Amino acid sequence: MRLSKRIYALSELVQQGAAVADIGTDHGYVPMLLVKNGISPRVIMSDISEGSLAKARETFAIAGIHIDEADFRVGDGLSTIGKSEVDEIIVAGLGGHTIVDILEADEEKTKSFKELILQPRKHSGALRHYLYTHGWDIIDEVLSKEGKFECEIITAKTSLYERREECYPEDDIRWKYPRKMAESNTELARSRIEWKISSIDEQIENLRRSSRDRDDLIVKLEADKEYLRDLIL
Repeated sequence: MRLSKRIYALSELVQQGAAVADIGTDHGYVPMLLVKNGISPRVIMSDISEGSLAKARETFAIAGIHIDEADFRVGDGLSTIGKSEVDEIIVAGLGGHTIVDILEADEEKTKSFKELILQPRKHSGALRHYLYTHGWDIIDEVLSKEGKFECEIITAKTSLYERREECYPEDDIRWKYPRKMAESNTELARSRIEWKISSIDEQIENLRRSSRDRDDLIVKLEADKEYLRDLIL
């Protein structure tokens, strides 16, 4: 069974001995690795339909691993997991806004878990903004390659602050490209940031060709580019 670097990276972020629930588990690859490698004494796999969970059951059958049938659960978000039932929650492969919806649907329950391991496919800035303003500290940032994509994995734990005022607006580039992420994997971070700088250069060039006055937006984009350049110096 050939698994992606992203799958291995997710499993490696789980604390030894932690009970884990994988929300939107799909094929159940991460839980399978956690059990196979003796990292987690218990894994719960949750997905939106029986059809989705059938893939996870097949993965465990192929690996020759038996777990309690009650730990395969059908349902939406965290609705299938009891308060404090596990130590860590994994939500991977969904959009950032969808992950936020899952976390804030029952914030009291969400705060009952020790750590969140989150891998947004897009809108990671919105997810970081939510975590910061809703009582979570981001303790780790990992970049992992999957095909042509650099996947962001965010680990968070509850903060001493129940709520915090935003330090900059949700659409600020510093949420999407935080310094901690840039430091997590120099080669992947540099590639990702250089691509973004190139994209901004192209956007600025197009704006300068526009018949409309877009000077304010160009100034903002130039500031974003300067911030990104500073990250990879």
